[in-house]
Amino acid sequence: HDDDSWTRISDVGRNPVTETKKEQYDFSATGRVDVKGIGGRGDGKAGAGNRVEFTYERRGATQQDLDCETLRYEQDKDVLRIWSEEKRSRACRVVRADDRLALTVPRGASVELRQIGDAVTVTGVEGMVRLESIGDSVVATGVQQLDADSIGDSLKLEVTRVGPAGIRVDSVGDTVELNLPERIDARLYIGSVGDEIRGPGLRLGSTDDDYETVLGDGGPAIKIDSVGATVVIRGPRLTQPEREDRRSRQYNYY
Repeated sequence: HDDDSWTRISDVGRNPVTETKKEQYDFSATGRVDVKGIGGRGDGKAGAGNRVEFTYERRGATQQDLDCETLRYEQDKDVLRIWSEEKRSRACRVVRADDRLALTVPRGASVELRQIGDAVTVTGVEGMVRLESIGDSVVATGVQQLDADSIGDSLKLEVTRVGPAGIRVDSVGDTVELNLPERIDARLYIGSVGDEIRGPGLRLGSTDDDYETVLGDGGPAIKIDSVGATVVIRGPRLTQPEREDRRSRQYNYY
């Protein structure tokens, strides 16, 4: 049905109508925040204490554009859910608007961001971080447990330790940059890379087999799969797989 179509244009002109919501609540130290359907940016960071707060800024070319979407949220002590509700009407077929959500959560909380139209940043969150269907790039700093799926552009990930749930990255449109300390205990798997895998002591083209290695004493897994361009690893020294040496000897033999 035509009235069900929906197009968002981020150009809001020179004099947009703006709206800001700010909320904060007492929250469990290991609570869960679930965000879905933000058309613009989503930013999450860990704060001090057991409180959760968010600021939502929305701009529209007109009040009508602004009224075509409404931010909804519900919360209790353990869970905060935030989502954007679109008005399905003839006047809202094309909406000129953009928005941004900034979250602050307890350090041990879990955060889920799904269907975010623009870029996402997550900083210092030690609970589980889930990212799904992110339109642009992601920068995640200080996260310990991550499940990221369908990142439209690049992913930059800075990790100092890997939590028990590990790190899984699947389907990134461009480059993945993984920054690790020189000493870390984890298992590293990388597969299906469009261009190459680069790191200290390592350079593998996309035609090579999947790469895996043990870092330090081993531990939770870091798995990266289906990357459109390059995977760049910084930190610990990596080694070429033994099969590469066998191939070289075989080629030299001929």
